[in-house]
Amino acid sequence: MDIQQITSFLTLADELHFWRASFKLNITQSALSRQIQSLESELNLALFTRSKRKVELTAAGKFLYQQWEPLLQQLTYSTRYAQKIHRGEYGSLTINHPGSISHNLLPDLLAHISELYPDVKVELVQLKYTQEEEFLKAFKIDLAYSRYEHKSDFIESKLVWKENFGFAVPINHPIQSAEDLTSDLLKQQRFVLPTLQHGYVFPETIFSIFNHYQINPVISYESDFGSTVLSLVAKGLGIAILPFSFAQQAPPNIRFIKIPFEIPLYLYWRKNEDNPLVINILKLT
Repeated sequence: MDIQQITSFLTLADELHFWRASFKLNITQSALSRQIQSLESELNLALFTRSKRKVELTAAGKFLYQQWEPLLQQLTYSTRYAQKIHRGEYGSLTINHPGSISHNLLPDLLAHISELYPDVKVELVQLKYTQEEEFLKAFKIDLAYSRYEHKSDFIESKLVWKENFGFAVPINHPIQSAEDLTSDLLKQQRFVLPTLQHGYVFPETIFSIFNHYQINPVISYESDFGSTVLSLVAKGLGIAILPFSFAQQAPPNIRFIKIPFEIPLYLYWRKNEDNPLVINILKLT
């Protein structure tokens, strides 16, 4: 007994007519008749009663039709999606990203994925930079956009872009433009910043900004999530230094002032990645 025999049986059971069933299966009536006879012989039972005018299911045939029809549908469905998985067109993907790309790069990528691979489910997460490499190694995420430079034999990376930093200040703040970014005025401010750890490009650039303006900042609040930083600035709890792309999602009561310091955005993935879906998505980035 094979899939072709079961398919022939189910088709004949639907049509109850040898000519129509054979036409639907694109085989001759004699070939269809031989397949049914072979199946009946193997099962040692009659599936149909036949006469010159009609074909009818036997009681055993009706029972097997009820059992096999949903199984064949499931087999067809499973096979189709196994083929999609093989081609990298089906499955789930977990992408880590900084909040700053939530209004530009990320929506564009997701729209592209949705258009080309509508059966793919994407989960978005925001990790601390200290977790990014660990989560890639543990297969907890598949791709990681990051402002931080990771160096590991386990992961590969590429530079996506560079953008300017900017000061984020309340709209009614004394700092209104780049000309107001004086050492004296900045020394009077409280800052809302991410956790600054030496050895990474992002914090090292922040330290360079401090040195440029000759300040030793008073850091009142720390958060690694840009949306939280923006909320605190909007409440007047301090000023911040963020990638300028955050200006696209800032509340209207926050002013962004661009400064001539750049921060890179990297994309990381596992070296020798063999997941066809991840490979396909990498081609879109």
